[in-house]
Amino acid sequence: MAGDVEGFCSSIHDTSVSAGFRALYEEGLLLDVTLVIEDHQFQAHKALLATQSDYFRIMFTADMRERDQNKIHLKGLTATGFSHVLQFMYYGTIELSMNTVHEILQAAMYVQLIEVVKFCCSFLLAKICLENCAEIMRLLDDFGVNIEGVREKLDAFLLENFVPLMSRPDFLSYLSFEKLMSYLDNDHLSRFPEIELYEAVQSWLRHDRRRWRHTDTIIQNIRFCLMTPSNVFEKVKTSEFYRYSRQLRYEVEQALNYFQNVHQQPLLDMKSSRIRSAKPQTTVFRGMIGHSMVNSKILLLKKPRVWWELEGPQVPLRPDCLAIVNNFVFLLGGEELGPDGEFHASSKVFRYDPRQNSWLRMADMSVPRSEFAVGVIGKFIYAVAGRTRDETFYSTERYDITNDKWEFVDPYPVNKYGHEGTVLNNKLFITGGITSSSTSKQVCVFDPSKEGTIEQRTRRTQVVTNCWENKSKMNYARCFHKMISYNGVSVGVTHLLREDRHVSLDVISVPFSFRNLFEHLFPCISVCNFFGVLLFKCLKLLTFLHGFLLKMQKYKFSIQS
Repeated sequence: MAGDVEGFCSSIHDTSVSAGFRALYEEGLLLDVTLVIEDHQFQAHKALLATQSDYFRIMFTADMRERDQNKIHLKGLTATGFSHVLQFMYYGTIELSMNTVHEILQAAMYVQLIEVVKFCCSFLLAKICLENCAEIMRLLDDFGVNIEGVREKLDAFLLENFVPLMSRPDFLSYLSFEKLMSYLDNDHLSRFPEIELYEAVQSWLRHDRRRWRHTDTIIQNIRFCLMTPSNVFEKVKTSEFYRYSRQLRYEVEQALNYFQNVHQQPLLDMKSSRIRSAKPQTTVFRGMIGHSMVNSKILLLKKPRVWWELEGPQVPLRPDCLAIVNNFVFLLGGEELGPDGEFHASSKVFRYDPRQNSWLRMADMSVPRSEFAVGVIGKFIYAVAGRTRDETFYSTERYDITNDKWEFVDPYPVNKYGHEGTVLNNKLFITGGITSSSTSKQVCVFDPSKEGTIEQRTRRTQVVTNCWENKSKMNYARCFHKMISYNGVSVGVTHLLREDRHVSLDVISVPFSFRNLFEHLFPCISVCNFFGVLLFKCLKLLTFLHGFLLKMQKYKFSIQS
């Protein structure tokens, strides 16, 4: 019918247009502009140049004098570089080498041919090494390359090879004060010992005497508390910059005080003692192999499915509780193998410092405890209730980090073990557990602001519960479960023993402290007891590590989020 309209689309139109321009170019037909660069002349089609380059599009369509000219002189680029760029505009291909990439990048930036700029950047980053790093930095800076991801990849290489690069004169010459400060403040330098970073800074300062005026400022980005005392004495205090820089002398004095005040280190939150770590690390501390052997390994998850083994205290100890204070790890109590070959409750406390990868034996708890709960509030670590092989108790004590001493506080209302705790709004929440009669739904909160007198805290035999307050009970009785707090709520994570059937249930509940009630969330993939739990705040992931399969009576090696 006359009114019917059908549309058709050519599958070869784009390629035929490109091929047509190439044919005209090769045959020298309809060329309407000559570009003069240095002593060379390049003939081309204005239409094609305008479609390929924003620079030429504006030149030939806007109100510019070049619009009507047939011969145009271009300055600020080379004929060699432009010849490659012009070939790309007609043929879509380009050949790069370290000998030509400089001129090609210059020409591509000049005519705003972004695709070629990206090719040049990819080529340079693929070829980067210690020998040409400074040259590539200078090249990208000279032409003001601002392609997404290029600077990040360049910085990643620099941070990965920072110390070796700082031994090269060409790199030292080009590295600016501002860039140096930026790199020293970056936690991706964690692969280098701090003393090596200090020595690298010395190399930069010595390279040009005029740089010495920056010493005081640069020194503030070196974390001297991450060094060893011997490094500070032998390599820092003996340098010429120690005599020159007042700031360096101050930083050294601060570090030496830090080393001397061993017990207070977890509470000294200074930039100089802050760990260089670009992302949170997952670490597993000890455990059991079967029912009778202690797994003393301490494992660091370096990357997916790759665990590194760290050095641990040489004690056959299965710690029950772990507390973290400013990235210091305290392992408390649990059970240790006695001379009779049996496991007994332990009062031992160990502290791990990831800065030095070292362990310290701290003051023992006042009583041996296993299957108890801990929480950190201010400068105190609280240990609540628990049991030995012979008795269950309600005593509560706290560890004063500043003086390495334990003292009793108001005891828990009832004898209990297998409970769990978490700190929320400077209060210690204790949930579930096993009492003398049954598995518990109880939720009890310890408020340290209501603590009694010293005389009351030292009376272990008399129940004084001014600090403890019962809250709404959980929906299910639980024991050997986990809790973790985040963003104003505490999350009670699986697993419980049903009193009637002794089976694990995969229930996650959230006690909303401001409403004093519990709500159910989602089930886990698999059900374990005695597992570990951690929260990745940046990813909003709740992650469970390993555990014990109650039905099958065996340990499970698994991670679920």
